[in-house]
Amino acid sequence: MATDYQRLFQEVEQKAGRQMQTPKDFQWLEKRIFEDIHETISASTLMRLWGYRAGGVPRQTTLDVLARFVGFEDYVQFCKASPAPSPNPSPEEEGSSAAVSLSPWARGLALLLLLVVGGFVLWRFAGHASLEEGLPAGAKDMTHLIGNPTCNTGELDAWTFEHGGKTLAEDSTLTYYMKNFDVWQVIHGLPAGEYELRVKAWQLPKEQEAALYDYEHAEDKEEGCAGTTAEIYAGSFACRVKNYVSMSYGTRKDSSDIRLRFVCLDDSVCIGFRSNNNNKRSCLAFADDFRLFLIRKAKTKEEVQELAARRDSAQVQDNARQQKKDDGIYLKNHNIVDLWKGQKEPLPEGWITEQDTSLCHLVYRNDVSRGSGDSEIYLEFLSEKPAKPGLLIGQKIRLEPGKYAVGACFFAQNEPDFHKNALFTVTGADGSVEASSMMDYHFVHIELREPKDVTIGLWAPEGSAVCRAGICMPGIWKD
Repeated sequence: MATDYQRLFQEVEQKAGRQMQTPKDFQWLEKRIFEDIHETISASTLMRLWGYRAGGVPRQTTLDVLARFVGFEDYVQFCKASPAPSPNPSPEEEGSSAAVSLSPWARGLALLLLLVVGGFVLWRFAGHASLEEGLPAGAKDMTHLIGNPTCNTGELDAWTFEHGGKTLAEDSTLTYYMKNFDVWQVIHGLPAGEYELRVKAWQLPKEQEAALYDYEHAEDKEEGCAGTTAEIYAGSFACRVKNYVSMSYGTRKDSSDIRLRFVCLDDSVCIGFRSNNNNKRSCLAFADDFRLFLIRKAKTKEEVQELAARRDSAQVQDNARQQKKDDGIYLKNHNIVDLWKGQKEPLPEGWITEQDTSLCHLVYRNDVSRGSGDSEIYLEFLSEKPAKPGLLIGQKIRLEPGKYAVGACFFAQNEPDFHKNALFTVTGADGSVEASSMMDYHFVHIELREPKDVTIGLWAPEGSAVCRAGICMPGIWKD
């Protein structure tokens, strides 16, 4: 008799139309789940669930995501709806049952359609009411000044996509998966005064299970923003969006309202949605339904001076945020995704190798097993023969004394055995981690007591048989 776990996995495969037999199947399923319900389970977790890899008991939250993928509210509801096995039913009973009942998948699909349609209607009509709650008397709706405030797919020109691309989802939302972004527009015709920008927005900062664990142990979760880096901004004013895991199931959009008070004294302001740290494993950011309200006009000299002081204070804080954001930029051409031009390229400026340079390219490939990160675009070393001992791909930089975290997304392979025989290393400092055959993000921590030139990157040690290796998303941060 099949267990509830097994029945759930069978229904997942039935809906996906694909049996889970290889690592690529699980990587494909990870994308399919996200495309269908905008929730994530990593390929490595899926492989443990299916028994492809050794692992512990699955978490309830993981089973809930799979249950929602096949059309149920959560795993408990799936178990209740799953048919209990009956001993040897007669052919007549089987025929009668088939004629009048729906399969669990069909029932799940019907339930999913009801939830989607009902949730959309409630959100679109009740959502506007929630976006207007708590406004002071006399507040004036200025949303008409925002171009395409509901992010309709057919009206993209109102927004400027600084980086991250035009990735509006089909349901007309600003949605970014494992990539950094900055989407903005300038609003004109604003009287001098105090304003409030309201937006439905949230971010899943990492794989859902890990994000939930971190959130439960965070000290600053009162506002629901613990762990997030995505933010809504207006000029120099900004606030972080809600953490996806902080919101109750089924009401995520309704409980994701972000309210940002800001000052405008110059007729115009730039509003937007951004994150410089959304390119990690399973990161997902969402924003929609921008609303703008004039809270009060600046009618006197004293009111203008008061608002100007708030604006200047916000500018100081914004400068500090920008300085902190730039702390991670020590490398040249570190954003490999932004360098992609659609064809093979030589090593970009700043990158070096001790191998034959003709074996190193900036490439786009689909056949790398993905553990995490934007691994389809990366710098690759590829050879028919094993690499000679030395640097495969890396950069040489000078660091001042201090503690640093050095990380990158990388892999190394040796056909057909897939030996783990390359190291991600920081020479000149003690720090290294062994590369696996799947693209994964790893950190090493180093401490320098004096200024030093160091080289970070993938290395082939003596006796290595690595024939293929890749790296992307490198970074260095002060600890």
